[in-house]
Amino acid sequence: MKGNSSEKITFIEVIKTLVVAVLMSLIILQFFKLNTVVGHSMDSTLYDGQRLVLSLKAYENKAPEYKDIVVVERDDLSVKYFIKRVIGVPGDTIEIKDNQLYINGELINEDYINEPMVTEDLLIEVPEGKVFVMGDNRNHSLDSRNINVIGLIDYEEEILGKAVFSLSTFEKID
Repeated sequence: MKGNSSEKITFIEVIKTLVVAVLMSLIILQFFKLNTVVGHSMDSTLYDGQRLVLSLKAYENKAPEYKDIVVVERDDLSVKYFIKRVIGVPGDTIEIKDNQLYINGELINEDYINEPMVTEDLLIEVPEGKVFVMGDNRNHSLDSRNINVIGLIDYEEEILGKAVFSLSTFEKID
């Protein structure tokens, strides 16, 4: 049984649509990546299992900014990807004193943290090319405060992307 010409045209249109969809997907994946939050270090801002869209090009021509939420890629740790908030940028002096965070001598009021922080005192200057990151669930976060394990993050080499949108809540991430 031979197909008529309208069936052939429909088949050709379906193939064209599929090819365009695949090409568009490949282009989009050059700029964005999906990532899943693993763990509770960002509670209550982000939660375990939350699906995020990352901008892979956010830091192509600029450094991360204070409060950006980023995914760090580290091959030397048991968890290859982890998500944290940028607290210190190049040139900043980060001080934690009496469980309070100071940036460049200014006490920081952090309304996004899960609970009051209980941690050791720390004083560190953030050099060029690095950022200091912390989880929002400060008492349950392995982050830059642990200099021997995480330490300062090389943003050109270790930041995979900036979290920009939650697919789980359909909200922009600021």
